[in-house]
Amino acid sequence: MKILKLITFTVFFIIFLFGKNSFANDMKIYATYTINNLTITSYSDSWNKHMLKQLYLELINNTHSQEFDYLSNIYIYPNSPEGVNGLYFDDIKIENGQYVWGNNAYINLYNGEKFNTVDKIANTLSHEYGHHYMIYNLLKMENVYYNNLFNSKYVDIRNLENVPIILNPNDDNYIYHWDILEIMADDYVQLLGSSNAKKSYNYKSIDELLKDDESLYENISSFNLKPQLNPFIPLAADVDGLYNYMFNLGGFNVKVPIKPKKSKLGEISTTMSLNGEITYSINWNNPNNEQLLEYTLVIYPDNNPFIPYPLETVTSKEPLNVTFGSYAIKKLNGSIKSISQQYQGNYTLKLYIKDTLGFIYTSDTITVDFTKLSKNVIDKKNNSINKEVKSSKTTNIKETRKDIIQNPSSTPTIITGPSSSGSLEDIFNIRK
Repeated sequence: MKILKLITFTVFFIIFLFGKNSFANDMKIYATYTINNLTITSYSDSWNKHMLKQLYLELINNTHSQEFDYLSNIYIYPNSPEGVNGLYFDDIKIENGQYVWGNNAYINLYNGEKFNTVDKIANTLSHEYGHHYMIYNLLKMENVYYNNLFNSKYVDIRNLENVPIILNPNDDNYIYHWDILEIMADDYVQLLGSSNAKKSYNYKSIDELLKDDESLYENISSFNLKPQLNPFIPLAADVDGLYNYMFNLGGFNVKVPIKPKKSKLGEISTTMSLNGEITYSINWNNPNNEQLLEYTLVIYPDNNPFIPYPLETVTSKEPLNVTFGSYAIKKLNGSIKSISQQYQGNYTLKLYIKDTLGFIYTSDTITVDFTKLSKNVIDKKNNSINKEVKSSKTTNIKETRKDIIQNPSSTPTIITGPSSSGSLEDIFNIRK
């Protein structure tokens, strides 16, 4: 998150709420690390001097040019005001009608107790540095600042002319994910960020979770699940010309990366799990046989793309299929262990495709009516049972179904799909 300035270039009130001086006046400094013109200060006991040095090394692994010399400080705080993870403050003034760059821009990193390693805080650091990179280099290369960002070449290349991008956070219609500077910073991470900032989390499918006795994911906001805040615009790597443009802003000439061909999701197949609920399976093709790729299949309610749920992460060397929904296995003692995950209504599925350079792309999406799909499966199963009953007058329906319905006392709780709360705790329930 950046700090904006009004067209009159007075600083927003948010600085007084979250700025370095007001927030840190009475806080203990646990460590500092200074190199060249940059000082990193820790107000969190989770960050010692050695870790601050590692954070500096992480910082320079993000793409940077001359704007780096105008960043003077990074501050790490133990918790967060108002729930933000980071803020950026520039140091650009107007004197005699000319922009003047000061060398006291700084970054605040919050939640240092939670994000207590370089890997955990790398994405936030890269995002905040992305503000610094874009603001300074847009001014230098295009004479574009907060008051005329809509005139930048970025808007044209990113195809933002006909979408509701916003500059002023005091606007009555302000929506964070349409803030143009937040979109820019997300693009910076995707295209120019460090490998740590773009690190993936290995999400397991429900059958793997069940076999490994795992019920929850440790990470619900990793780069390969939520590569950018705004779900309504293409990912940065999918936008032609954006990679070169953002590098050129920093004075670099680079070769355009080769986009992988898009994989295509197949149709969903269904089976009935041992617990009497539906197991779904889906596969996809790989038109990039010689390229090692990472795939993360995600699903989200069709009316809420802000809460994607990971179904599995696999590489192109593995079988390109995912099992999801409900799943059950029979233990050696004859009991059933199961995960129950039921979907109702329309859901969208898509692949995030990541190459070895860390660029992430998307497949085309498919939307599935799981209410209709599950009804078809249940109707088909009931028809099959009815045929079995008619074929043998001595067959009891309950006994016919005893192998597919477990004892009611051990039936797992039914959970109706990913909820609007965005919590993975609402999805999975493991019964042993």
